[in-house]
Amino acid sequence: MAELVELGDGALTVYTQSTLEAQYIYDEIFEQGCYDTLRLPEKPLVFDIGGNIGMFALYIKNRYPDAEVVSFEPMPESVELFHRNVALHGLDDVTLHTKALGSERESDVSFSFFPMLPANSTRYPEIKELPKAQMAEKVDQALVDQIYYARNVTADVERLAGFLPEDRDVDLLKVDVEGAEADVLLGVDASQWPRVRRAVVEVADLDGQLERVCDILRTAGFDVTPERAPLTEEENHYYMVHAERP
Repeated sequence: MAELVELGDGALTVYTQSTLEAQYIYDEIFEQGCYDTLRLPEKPLVFDIGGNIGMFALYIKNRYPDAEVVSFEPMPESVELFHRNVALHGLDDVTLHTKALGSERESDVSFSFFPMLPANSTRYPEIKELPKAQMAEKVDQALVDQIYYARNVTADVERLAGFLPEDRDVDLLKVDVEGAEADVLLGVDASQWPRVRRAVVEVADLDGQLERVCDILRTAGFDVTPERAPLTEEENHYYMVHAERP
């Protein structure tokens, strides 16, 4: 059930189906400033892979009112809330594609959608076993099972290459897709990478994924700096990978 909630003592109002998660994302983006080090042009073109309910799009449009934001989000309930939040704040130049992205085109791919943690929804539910186990050390297992209850959702997967413009640079590529970050990056053609000026990728350092993401970005010509994600401890294994053109 979607609710209209105020975050940050009324600083931001959004529709969400998980107030707890929305507050966490607000703290991460707006309070901790995990994207504040970015320096973009006045009218940047921003690709937002993993749009969720639109919090990152709201952040970009707040900081760069003339930005053009192209978002991707495959989960239907999050798509509905994304549109409602864009309308609520009267945002222009925000486009949402209701597709998942990956290394190749696929149809009817299975995803796990978490109604209580929609931003954690993923094609690779096995990556949630660690945070579930960590939570179970602090609270009752029944509560963990309730919070991480998942429904199966199918979505089509496209390559990002088919959406990147041929006649202008992408000033920022942001990727936060719960385990599919390397897949998304592999969906960009080698000839397209020079038109991507910078990237920020949130990735869990599990099964070598952090190094894989860093290697893809270095091969694409970026200087790469991984840093632990805000609001996380070392045992959480979450990193923000910043990639800049030298």
